[in-house]
Amino acid sequence: MKTFYKLAASVVFITSTAFAQQQHIVPCITDEATKLYFATHPEEKARYDKEMKEAHFAPEHMNELARNNGNNSVNANNTVYALDTIPVVFHILHQNGPENVPNSYIYQALAEINRVHTKKTPDSASIEPYFSSVYGANNFVFQLATKDPSGNCTNGIIRYYDANTNWNQTQYSNFAYTWDRTKYLNVYIVKNICAGTPCPAGSSGGIIVGYTYLPGTVSANMDAVVYNSSFLTGTNARSLAHEFGHWLGLSHTFGSTNAPGTCLSGGNSDDFLSSNPPAVATTGVVDDTPKDAGIESQCPASTPNTCDVSNYANVQNIMNYSSCPLNFTNGQIHRMHNIMFSTTASRSNVLTAANKIATGIRNPQPCIPIPYFHASSTIVCSGSTVTFSDSTTNATVTAWNWNFPGGTLVSGYTLTDSMPKVIYNTPGTYAVSYTASTSTGSASLTKTSYITVVSYTAAYTTNFSEGFETASVPGTDWSISSTAGANWMVTSTAAALGVKSVMINNLSNTTSDTSILTSPKFNLSTIGSPLLTFAMSYQQQATTNADKLQITVSTDCGETWASKWAHSGSALQPSSVIGQSTSAFIPTPSQFTTYTVNLSSIASSTSAMFRWTFFSGASSVGNNIYLDNINVFNSTTVGIENIETSIGLSIYPNPSLSSINVAFNLSENHHISIQVADMLGRIVETIPVRQYTGGESIVTIADKVSYQSGIYFVNIDIDGQRIAKKVIIQ
Repeated sequence: MKTFYKLAASVVFITSTAFAQQQHIVPCITDEATKLYFATHPEEKARYDKEMKEAHFAPEHMNELARNNGNNSVNANNTVYALDTIPVVFHILHQNGPENVPNSYIYQALAEINRVHTKKTPDSASIEPYFSSVYGANNFVFQLATKDPSGNCTNGIIRYYDANTNWNQTQYSNFAYTWDRTKYLNVYIVKNICAGTPCPAGSSGGIIVGYTYLPGTVSANMDAVVYNSSFLTGTNARSLAHEFGHWLGLSHTFGSTNAPGTCLSGGNSDDFLSSNPPAVATTGVVDDTPKDAGIESQCPASTPNTCDVSNYANVQNIMNYSSCPLNFTNGQIHRMHNIMFSTTASRSNVLTAANKIATGIRNPQPCIPIPYFHASSTIVCSGSTVTFSDSTTNATVTAWNWNFPGGTLVSGYTLTDSMPKVIYNTPGTYAVSYTASTSTGSASLTKTSYITVVSYTAAYTTNFSEGFETASVPGTDWSISSTAGANWMVTSTAAALGVKSVMINNLSNTTSDTSILTSPKFNLSTIGSPLLTFAMSYQQQATTNADKLQITVSTDCGETWASKWAHSGSALQPSSVIGQSTSAFIPTPSQFTTYTVNLSSIASSTSAMFRWTFFSGASSVGNNIYLDNINVFNSTTVGIENIETSIGLSIYPNPSLSSINVAFNLSENHHISIQVADMLGRIVETIPVRQYTGGESIVTIADKVSYQSGIYFVNIDIDGQRIAKKVIIQ
């Protein structure tokens, strides 16, 4: 007999206020994803319908009920299920942003999910008393696997540097990391979920929290949950409990639509647990979720059911979209257990004793952790706070120990916290060391030159040119980082101008490596109408190579980065480079192409930094890449590279123990003045303006004025146009 009651409002909120203020939240797109898949794979629809019907009569599950109840009863109202464990693996796709969530976020999310599925949430008492008779405990417990498919140690959290963290739901090939679905529940953690191309720019309809496919819907590699990284902590994780409900075979309480609030005709407003199909009620599935229009982002005290006027809507149901997700009903629980003990999508194997041993959730093997960590930002301004996060693999860490040379712990944090916060006050480059421990053992990791602290004051305020003839990389101006393989380095094998450039030995690089070259800071507001130009040369090994070079800019000390330029694949190879080659690519000067980046949108920035980020291909890598002749200059004047050429500028010796010569070889008369500034922008020497005639002229700095050892900037004004060069006094 059906019995439903009015529900009281709960205090639980499934979405954060911060997100709600910015953009509409779309809790789940399981229905859209399923419909899209069936539209392109119609043969799967009939098979799915057949399996769903058979799942209600699964003999394996009838035996399980008998074991639990001591008889053959399948009355779900009276069933109390024993605790049972499901192995889980999280695949975190990231690009070193906040989507690369720390391990602790995963632990928090699973803890909340397990509280929901075992009816142990602190707010469980807030369920409407009249409804409590059909509020049950699912008693599935989700546990991180400790063995991977090959039997090796794991902590069940795997990280991949992958552009698909901007997840396009229409690209089924994105499911590249799924472990055997007959053994694991796979979860993909991503930055964005959308159906547009490119993603996320092509996304519409708001921030999508997650989705999955109902059991038996899709191919094995797609049998996984996809979830937004921003919704893992606190009660937001109940959205992931909702997706796990889908993976266990549940539909939305309001049926096969993603537009709650409207009562649809026929069975479309149903979740298979009322009168659709009629046979369900006669085979033991309790009919305790009424046809429902659904509700979104609200939690009204009572909701008359427009789809079934004799009942009330189950507002607090986990499979609804309300802001008070709390309960599964006994009928839903019965359905989930039916699915898990059926052959649908091979779910029955997941719960076997043999699989629990194979995945390490029973009799876990002792493993020593493989330490790893990441920072909220690796380039910061002095005085900034950096949060460090444990992302260790191979084992679940039980003790942490950090060392932060150059940094000071934020009050309230210790060196033994899993996520300490550190303040860096002094510009420079610093290492970070970390030791991860378990009862089995410990291991340590040190990342040298990991944190770069820069001054708020821009190093360059006038036209700038870098040809890497004297610059060190890494050095005072330029910092580098790499995820695994080859990195940027100065080379004398090729150059667009002069004899040196920077390059990546990509021919010997590892796939999916990311290498970053970061510039000094510029005050663009004093330059005028700024442009960025650079010379680049690259060659593919094969036409299938998908290497990528991207330029991003930060105006907030590296907190955020915006894309300004990107080329990839065959478009990355300049037209002056013909064909492909498997021999090391060494370009001639004519094989460099100069590219221009418009900076008008950030022309008022007083603190801009640029990154040249090279992504080696995921499946194969191309040949070597070179950068040279990087310029930031006022576009309303002659290009800075042309100024240097026209005056024949050279500065030597550099570095120097004493004086330095600034030499010109002029083809015509020019008015030139020179100022020398230290790292703090203080003027230490001025050479007044004068007219220099054609031919060679030499001006000596640091000759009559004593300089301390350090780095200085030589600002040269040529007929009102300025360029800056760095010199070093040893």
